[in-house]
Amino acid sequence: MKVQLMDPGDDTELGDDDPPFAEDVAADLHLHYLWDAMSGGDPFLRAVARAALLRPLADPGTIRYRQEALADCLRHPATIAELYDIAVDAVTIRRSLFLLPVHGHPDLELSTAVRMLTELADRLDRLRRVRAPVTGGFASPAFRRFFAMIEQELDDAFMARLRRTLRELSFPQGLLTSAGIGPGGEVVSQILRRPREENRRLFDRTPMRRPVFSFTLPDRDEAGANALARLRDRSVNDVANAATQSVDHVLAFFTALRTELAFYLACGNAVNALHTLGAPTCTPDPWAADATVAIGLYDPCLALRTGRAPVGNSVDLHSDLLVITGANRGGKSTLLRSLGTAQLMMQAGMPAPARDLAMRPVGQVYTHWAREEDAELRRGKLDEELGRMGRIIAVIRPGDLLLCNESFSATNEAEGSQLLLDVTRALVDAGVRVHSVTHLYEFARAVERIPTLRPDFLRAPRTDAADHRFRLVPGPALITSFGLDVYDQVFGGHDATAAVHRPTSGHGSAGCRCNSGDPDPEPGARA
Repeated sequence: MKVQLMDPGDDTELGDDDPPFAEDVAADLHLHYLWDAMSGGDPFLRAVARAALLRPLADPGTIRYRQEALADCLRHPATIAELYDIAVDAVTIRRSLFLLPVHGHPDLELSTAVRMLTELADRLDRLRRVRAPVTGGFASPAFRRFFAMIEQELDDAFMARLRRTLRELSFPQGLLTSAGIGPGGEVVSQILRRPREENRRLFDRTPMRRPVFSFTLPDRDEAGANALARLRDRSVNDVANAATQSVDHVLAFFTALRTELAFYLACGNAVNALHTLGAPTCTPDPWAADATVAIGLYDPCLALRTGRAPVGNSVDLHSDLLVITGANRGGKSTLLRSLGTAQLMMQAGMPAPARDLAMRPVGQVYTHWAREEDAELRRGKLDEELGRMGRIIAVIRPGDLLLCNESFSATNEAEGSQLLLDVTRALVDAGVRVHSVTHLYEFARAVERIPTLRPDFLRAPRTDAADHRFRLVPGPALITSFGLDVYDQVFGGHDATAAVHRPTSGHGSAGCRCNSGDPDPEPGARA
């Protein structure tokens, strides 16, 4: 039996091994806020949510398959919770029965397997009872296939045969086996036999029908008891192996059911948490060929951290290269996180943090954020950035997405611009999508002059109007990032307006290099 609620081709194995740079992606995008909301306090749900989000699907058909299954789960939360409880109960049976693994003793293995299968049969019956009243209310291919499988493979005839076989394997009338005698009186050719119906009647087992040959072991005949136990083990060895494999098969089914339902429960928790804050979600379109079009896109992790719905942005991107520039604390890093998180959520089959969203799937998502200075002073910031970028380039593939936030900002304007330009151009030419937040004006102007890159530009405007704060607009880079505005807000007494329009010399303006990390305690949040 296969669950296949997350993938139409097979059961989903999320595994324990993280993809490369998973911890960096999680930290840079603040994904732990999202995972906490998805978990609802359950560590298992959090682990499933983490694994699913860090392993994006590349096939739009599979993404749509999950989206439709999730829609069913959101319409029938009580049924999904009941199915999940059955699965959890099934995978913990061994612990509830205080059964320990038994190896090398076929008779004990068979006894343990029969007890396990008897309990698992009860859980299968519970699944059948859930299926009966709800099948008409589920519309997704995933759940329609699942309930049809339950109906076909666990019908009344199968369940009756299963319970009859389990009663036989408990040997209520003793074990019946046949054997031959080999050279030297050795017992050979032992075969476990199923008693015939006529052998179960009283008069067919009396001496009036045929002679009965038997022997009785003396009370203290330990050697004889051990020999008989070995004969019994040899008789049931094949059946014990088959029964143990059956237990493993049924437990694997319930384990997969628990994992896949846990994903949908976690998605439901996230949706409820965001809707409680007034933050909208939508079902994204994964079939967008060459564009990312979003209306009201926001950072869900920011919403969950601040407890309020952030300002949304609308974007219309058609290039593999996006360059985001503009005013300090204007929401640039927040938009970058919004795009990265929405990409991962969409490719996990989750609702997206926007009013409407269409995105093209990517392979893996990588991040290259500016880091704090090494506290141990073993290497400089630029050295660390170059080394980390080199490790990313070693594993990144065409079709992947790289999010850069102030990359190579640890050096001067000219050198940082040239480094970022060389890396960006090589990656885009190789088929990698790059979204970059930068204050490097020379870099922004350089990519604008390279026709093969065809970059999209977004800019954080310099405005104090509440309606436009943190709303980015299309536009090429300006020579200033208005860093003196931040200076005025913090220290006061400086005419930022005059300063930013003052003629400058060298590379960029005085405000261009003021902020290398776009610090914003609540970027994009509503005032």
